[in-house]
Amino acid sequence: MMESIRLLLLLLCFLPLPLQAGMDLLSATVPIEGDAPEARRAAMAEALRQVLVKASGQRLTGMGEKLESLLAGAEDQAQEFRYRTGPAAGGEAPGKLLWVRFDRRTVEQDLRQLGLILWESGRPELIPWLALEAQGRRRLADPERDALLYEALEEAAQRRGLALVLPLMDLQDRNALNLGDLWMVHAESILAASSRYGKALPLVGRLRRSGKGWRATWSLLLADGEQRFDGEGESLQAVVADGIEQAVDLLVQRFLPSLEEAQQGVVLVRFIGLHGVGDYARLKRLLQSLDVVTGFSLERAEADRLVFRVQALGGREALASQLALVGELEPVVDIPDNGTSDHVVETLSYALR
Repeated sequence: MMESIRLLLLLLCFLPLPLQAGMDLLSATVPIEGDAPEARRAAMAEALRQVLVKASGQRLTGMGEKLESLLAGAEDQAQEFRYRTGPAAGGEAPGKLLWVRFDRRTVEQDLRQLGLILWESGRPELIPWLALEAQGRRRLADPERDALLYEALEEAAQRRGLALVLPLMDLQDRNALNLGDLWMVHAESILAASSRYGKALPLVGRLRRSGKGWRATWSLLLADGEQRFDGEGESLQAVVADGIEQAVDLLVQRFLPSLEEAQQGVVLVRFIGLHGVGDYARLKRLLQSLDVVTGFSLERAEADRLVFRVQALGGREALASQLALVGELEPVVDIPDNGTSDHVVETLSYALR
């Protein structure tokens, strides 16, 4: 009884909270050739291009003159910058670098001019499970033995603003997931092995030597099934970088609303099966983590359930797509709701596991 009273008192004080900050999407570090103003302008333009790719999660292909016009004004858009010294391309002698940070509002405006939106938070993490085949032999990839391979994975993910969780490939991983499971994409075994690393989405890559290059077959395991795609490259580094690029393309297409779709819709989301303050805190963190959610407030608290009024980019469909990735929720059939202060057609209902 006391626990229920504490929960209700806490909920009465509930106010919409800002979204949790994700990784740094607004800065970039780029090489700079010399001290001339032209060199700095070129470096600023490249830094802005990298930030726009990270901030949107998109490749920015086919943007043409619109993108070039924005990049030409990069120097005026920079919020702060500083010079650094670091490794040059190819690991040669240290070279001069320029670190640049851009203002969030400016980046949002730039993206809107390109017909894109800021993918600020709620991005899923990926966990890559890789197997190699060369000269008729197959083996599991290993972060220590294949360090350059995993560096290429991380660099490609960082370019698109996505976090990777690298498996340790220690005895526990190898007992949980063998080469056959990975090569045949036994989803149950792969998901069980991945659960050790939190909620990262498994990305399975089977890499084969093909002539002078490499071919890859990829499987991205989502909550509602497997997405397959192929790739090729002259080197292992190139083929895994392409795999990350394609995987992010799928995630963007599936879970991020376009600018045209990004009209803020109000959705009532009902959560049932709650047992106390701990469950309330879980739901608050969950809603804060979703990229399409721009704000939320408590609509009503009843016994073991809560109803939230959620502002979502892309409305009900976009919100439902992101909630489908949350393993601790189970969708339930929507129940007519007559307790709201105004008529809201769009509703979603979930049971908390």
